[in-house]
Amino acid sequence: MVVKYKGKKIEFDEVVDVFDTHGPYTSDVEVHGFDNNGIEYSAMGVEDCDEIVEIDEDTIEVLD
Repeated sequence: MVVKYKGKKIEFDEVVDVFDTHGPYTSDVEVHGFDNNGIEYSAMGVEDCDEIVEIDEDTIEVLD
């Protein structure tokens, strides 16, 4: 899933942790992604049917 954040497009595509599940298909997850400059980011999101469908923009942070 691509998110625009502070003028950058970040593609979140890797689920690294599952925090909670809501039924058989929906989960609250931590995801990692990269911008076009190769900078890695982390955020909280929602995965549904093995697809990232929502990113909480308030949780986006740069990973060192």
